[in-house]
Amino acid sequence: MTRAAVVVTVAAAVLAPAVLAAPAVGAPQAVGAPMAVSIVVPITARAGDDGLLSAEALSIATSPAGNLTRELDEVLATSATVALDPMIPASIRALGSTAPETALDWLDRLESAANEVFLLAYSDADLSALIRADSIDLAQPLGFGFALDPDAFGPAQTASPTPTATPTPEPTTTPDPEDPPPLPTTDELLAWPDAIGQIAWPSDGSVAASGLEVYADTGYDAVLVTSANVSETASALVELGPTRALVADSAASDLFREASTSIDDATREQAIARLGATLDGLAAAHPGRSLVLTLDRASSFSAYGLSETVASIVARDSTQVTGLSGVLAGATESASVVEGAPADHIAAAPSLVAAVRAEDAFATILADPLALTAERRLQLLALLAVQDVDADDWATRSAAFLERSTEILGSVSIIDTGNLLVTSTQTSIPIKIANALDFAVTVRVAASPQRPLLRIDSPTDVTVEPGSSKVVRLDAEAITNGTVVVEVSLSSPSTGVAIGTPRRFDADLQAQWETVGIIVGAVATVVFAAGIARNVIVRRRRAAREHELEAQEAA
Repeated sequence: MTRAAVVVTVAAAVLAPAVLAAPAVGAPQAVGAPMAVSIVVPITARAGDDGLLSAEALSIATSPAGNLTRELDEVLATSATVALDPMIPASIRALGSTAPETALDWLDRLESAANEVFLLAYSDADLSALIRADSIDLAQPLGFGFALDPDAFGPAQTASPTPTATPTPEPTTTPDPEDPPPLPTTDELLAWPDAIGQIAWPSDGSVAASGLEVYADTGYDAVLVTSANVSETASALVELGPTRALVADSAASDLFREASTSIDDATREQAIARLGATLDGLAAAHPGRSLVLTLDRASSFSAYGLSETVASIVARDSTQVTGLSGVLAGATESASVVEGAPADHIAAAPSLVAAVRAEDAFATILADPLALTAERRLQLLALLAVQDVDADDWATRSAAFLERSTEILGSVSIIDTGNLLVTSTQTSIPIKIANALDFAVTVRVAASPQRPLLRIDSPTDVTVEPGSSKVVRLDAEAITNGTVVVEVSLSSPSTGVAIGTPRRFDADLQAQWETVGIIVGAVATVVFAAGIARNVIVRRRRAAREHELEAQEAA
């Protein structure tokens, strides 16, 4: 999937009551107090490969005819509560001055709108999957530094001088023009100050009783569930053990979705009629009760009959449309969870989370672990996006995620250089380390002889540059002759976690050859010196004889 190929999903938009047409079916009068109906509209987008939307993708989606623009036009004409994927505003803000003007305008419109908003998990990741893996903490992005360009955030800010009452001016320091500008923090990129609260919205039917306490401990004000996932209740706000829950009526929401996505008028009118009858029945059974309707989070927008469907709800005397905060302010009743079989993506979540945890431990060998882990965290959340977990290719993408994790964990390794012949008492053991990452790493190298025939000076720390290899030599001393197996391993200097797979090689210790060499050299030296001395003596004797003969002849 490319970042440019973004498919934006807005599950629903509803027209304002002031501009609604007459309903397609009759609106019977309510006998008791009207039923408070709250409609939740998810606004989500499919993230790119790095867990963000690119400038190109945003430019297309927020153009006058783009998906985000069309959907926002409809949503802002209503009082619907928006469930917003924070990945969208984070993607816009992360681009700084390079963000498309249309995207900035889109964000301004939503920020200034009167609609209630609550934030989904990043990339609308399924919180039930993370809870199943005991890793709700992974729902929070680690950071976006890998995607921030300092040049897109202007020059460094300079502090204004502070006035002084003394006539003598205080010395001032001039900011270094080379200092990088302040970059937005993760919280600033994800913030939505006017959110009505922290509301969790996991995938339909996925909430388990064992996970309820997690929502409460994490700080969520409520969790949005379907009525099929809880026991029967006459209110849209219930107490589920340690946490509160907003209950979206499953049957009514299904009819609402059917009517909203119907293309032909006849099918839509039939669905609207069934929806109206269902709403009237609920209102009559429990006058004044609250009801939540949700529209599906899908990979493409298909709510062609949305305005007509909502018109039929607004026009009914038995219903009164309200924001989600109105439901949250109401009375609660007790309910219990009705669990179903976990979906495939929830069952697969523990293995995905284990891979990410292993990567986090591995990344401690980087000077900045976030350079590796931040993007991978976003990729995990995008993989668990509710709109995509039921797709036919989800298992394939999940397998690719795990395969990439295996590649990362094996990217720093010990290169097998074969066995070693040691012919000296004092020597060094060469260890070759390869780094296939785009970042420098620092690892601790340890070599352990399996027999006490060799003493190696280890461990030692070594830094290997990106996409390269390096040979480190460990000082060693051969104690005696023989063959010894040496095991070499890598670990993180800061945590001690093992890096890669240990390697073993045979070291053939032949230290006696060093002694033999010394003896042979000494013998050769003696022989050579003796030969020279003999030659000198012979020459002297010969010279003496010649001198003696010459003297005799002269006499």
